[in-house]
Amino acid sequence: MREPGNPGDPASGDDALYRPGSFENYRTFGLGTLPAEAFSDADRAFHDDVQAWLAGHLPYEVLLPHRDRLGLDLRPHHDGRRLLPCEVPLPDELLADIVEDEVPDLAVQTERITGDPFERATVGALAALAWVDDLVGNRRAVDAWMEDERDPRLVAAARRVDRAPPCLYFDGVAQLPLSARMTPPSGPQGIYVARAYRLGEGWAFSSRVDFPRAPDVATLQRRLEVEGWRLRTRERRATWEDVLRQRSEVVYRAVAEGSRLKFAPG
Repeated sequence: MREPGNPGDPASGDDALYRPGSFENYRTFGLGTLPAEAFSDADRAFHDDVQAWLAGHLPYEVLLPHRDRLGLDLRPHHDGRRLLPCEVPLPDELLADIVEDEVPDLAVQTERITGDPFERATVGALAALAWVDDLVGNRRAVDAWMEDERDPRLVAAARRVDRAPPCLYFDGVAQLPLSARMTPPSGPQGIYVARAYRLGEGWAFSSRVDFPRAPDVATLQRRLEVEGWRLRTRERRATWEDVLRQRSEVVYRAVAEGSRLKFAPG
């Protein structure tokens, strides 16, 4: 079992540790006026209060002055690129096999998706783990696989699915704001998180994890917005879709927690 990083997000592991923000990025893209020492102090105070909020010790409103002082707001910053269609599908079974081949301590790492050390991983949860950073050295499992895969159509499909942000869907309807170019017109029935990608003239859903009940969407979006602020302490050019892609395990884990009615920070 991974060491719990935060009592409000026990599967976060090292994600709960402080990672300094980029002062250079802040001055270049955040149009900030704080000197370096004040920025460092503000950045660390923001991290500490986020962890306290996740643990349920502080209300959400405490985070807003940090957001404003550090210039972290995401709205209305969307990725305007379109998704290119894939020639062939990228099966979840393939991604799951890649993870089983590439990822050490797989049972432990699966918590990053499920949030539950006792939950048996589905094929979709293993597929979702293929996109998580730093599981194979400093790479993702899918990156390690693409270096050796000989089918260029599958590699192209993986690169294009990589651009598709994971999102919560109710009967194929996206429950989080997405760029219009990345929003499918419809999808299969159910409550699930998946990456909707273009396949030929239609759409398909990769890394799909189903849930028995819906989480509270407003709580989920707030959780992910805060995750976006954390990301933007290092890169203020990050879009909302970048947050969903780069912090994909948090998308899945927060939905899982919400579905189990465990996640309820103030």
